[in-house]
Amino acid sequence: MAATNKQAEIEAAAIRLFRQKGYHATSMQDIADAVGLQKGSLYHYISSKDDLLVSIMHAALSKYNSRLSEIRSMDLPVRERLELAVRAHLRGIADNLGMLTIFLRESYALSPQHKEIIGSESSRYNQMFEDLFREGVASGEIRDLDPKLATRTMLGACNWFYRWYNPEGRLGIDQLADFFVDLLFKGVETRS
Repeated sequence: MAATNKQAEIEAAAIRLFRQKGYHATSMQDIADAVGLQKGSLYHYISSKDDLLVSIMHAALSKYNSRLSEIRSMDLPVRERLELAVRAHLRGIADNLGMLTIFLRESYALSPQHKEIIGSESSRYNQMFEDLFREGVASGEIRDLDPKLATRTMLGACNWFYRWYNPEGRLGIDQLADFFVDLLFKGVETRS
């Protein structure tokens, strides 16, 4: 149990430091200092900074994939499930701002092997989103737009949220999600 707590503490410190300083500017010594360990002792809990980065990214993607899978299986009209997916995406960023900032900003720093792992998980998420969109087109609830282009545009708009979202800002996450949904879905709704 102590190792798990210390690993969680190390990940939390790494998220904070990677977000503040960037992945490359953060040293293993910085992480060790942040959690009160000697640098050598840090390797008892993690094998490398790269493994730590992929662990953080994998945790973020696992949450996203799990939530989107739940939303896709709900017995609701596709339009409502797509809205829920957008809201969940934004809420995930807002609730895990540090982790998602790392994922969205530092993925270039992964080793080729880890890029493949994270890329596979990311592709899974994108494919689920696309499939949901295709389902909406098939049901007539969503305009017949290129699903890949439409969903990448939607996710791209949502992903940029981490750059400017301020938890202390004048609009709360629910109001911001309402805005995103309104703006995004007016462009994809079936037109009469």
